[in-house]
Amino acid sequence: MADDRGGEQRVVTDKFDAIVVGGGPAGAAAGWALARRGINVAIVERAIFPREKVCGDFVEPAGLRLLEAMGCTAALGLDQRMPITRNRVYFGPRMPYAGEIPYYDGAHGMPPHGYIIPRDQLDTVLLANAEAKGAKVFRATAAKNLRREDGQMILTVAQGDSVREISAPMVVGADGVQSVVARHAGLGRSDRRHIGVSQRVYIEDIDVEPGEACIWFDEDHYPGYGWMFPMSGGRANMGVGLLSETCDRFGMSVQQCFREAVDRLRIRHPGCANARLASKPLGGAVHMYGGITRNHFAGGVLVGDAGGFVDPMTGEGITQGMESSIIASRTVAEALERGRFEQDDLVRYDEEFRAHFDPAMGYLVFCATVLRNRHFAEFGFRSTRQGFERAQHDHDFASVSGTAFGGLNVQPLAMIGQVWMAIAETLVRQGPGALLALAGGRNSGNELAGDWLAWQRGWRASVADDAAWHVRWLGDIMAAAGKLGPSLKTRENPRLRGPLAQEMAR
Repeated sequence: MADDRGGEQRVVTDKFDAIVVGGGPAGAAAGWALARRGINVAIVERAIFPREKVCGDFVEPAGLRLLEAMGCTAALGLDQRMPITRNRVYFGPRMPYAGEIPYYDGAHGMPPHGYIIPRDQLDTVLLANAEAKGAKVFRATAAKNLRREDGQMILTVAQGDSVREISAPMVVGADGVQSVVARHAGLGRSDRRHIGVSQRVYIEDIDVEPGEACIWFDEDHYPGYGWMFPMSGGRANMGVGLLSETCDRFGMSVQQCFREAVDRLRIRHPGCANARLASKPLGGAVHMYGGITRNHFAGGVLVGDAGGFVDPMTGEGITQGMESSIIASRTVAEALERGRFEQDDLVRYDEEFRAHFDPAMGYLVFCATVLRNRHFAEFGFRSTRQGFERAQHDHDFASVSGTAFGGLNVQPLAMIGQVWMAIAETLVRQGPGALLALAGGRNSGNELAGDWLAWQRGWRASVADDAAWHVRWLGDIMAAAGKLGPSLKTRENPRLRGPLAQEMAR
């Protein structure tokens, strides 16, 4: 086979039981989970680690539990890192919440904290761990093409000047937003409603309370948020995340929002007044859970970002990606045992990840869909800020409703009940005048009347701007609500026990 320079490229065919394309957290977890079952698995990674990756670097308690189960704790030096136990929240210049992260309670073997683990470190350790378990790792190897012939998935890869073909009956796509595997399966995702875009940087010379993260919301960056996740030595990961659809419709620039966020952080947070950029700002994108159609196809499955396993409210995906891979490993192992690899033979994977994720993600997708409309920025900003203000003095409210911003035990019915209880308490406290103000559409100085007027202004602006889009948005809300179903009865989210719970209990 001739290359572009007229030379000869060598084709070498290697055969495996399974191929994992992508060596990030999801791919490494998939390789580890398959290798530990005795499956001959290859991991194909285009980069040479360590390498930087656009990410907030935050690994929450469920992710740390998985890292411990995979045996990565010592290699990552977690006992030397600063645990994240507190959060400071800004809405514009106001700080409605500062305190403990209320839903980090150490349940089911999880630590009561998270860690900031830069991806150049995390990914390097995870991939080496999969290799130590028995996975064959092809580094600096770019996946170029995938095809299926005679029941075999044949992956064409480039290693320097040579071309290699790797074959297996099963392939696991863990190759991110530009997934070669998803494209082969006709499952590439480009729906901007379910794509988050971000920019992040490392900053130095900060002086913040140990273990206190910071997030912030601004009306002109709606829907989206910013973060500052501190590490030891006065260093932090700082960035902003926005919705791709919003940027496209309203001409918003994530780079401009990032620059503004850096300036505002220095002004708002006293510990960041002297913060300076310590790296080049990097941008990236993620596929969020609401955009999933299916993640199985003849000869393979999709995991991690390639499969859309990203929280639609926070943009977190490290833990979800690893969880999806461990769930997928069961379907891959079963298919290999039975020798059956057609699409219908792999439907178990979608059934299992839906059972694991949907009870929480269904509600989060619904919330994210409601918040998608930028014209409701004032209403969303007001109502969310009030929720954080209540959380400051109501621990029960914080520990239940707060899970919408990164907690595991999302209980939709309980959360909805808390919101209505808060509204009822406000009406009782403010008396008949509040009801009259609401009925008359007057701003009587109370929060509920102000919220109602903000909602009305948002509605009118949205219809006037693009009535057809407004109708489609309402349809998306109804569709998301229609999928809530059984999740409304969830008392304990399946993610609390984790995807390894049954195996670890044996």
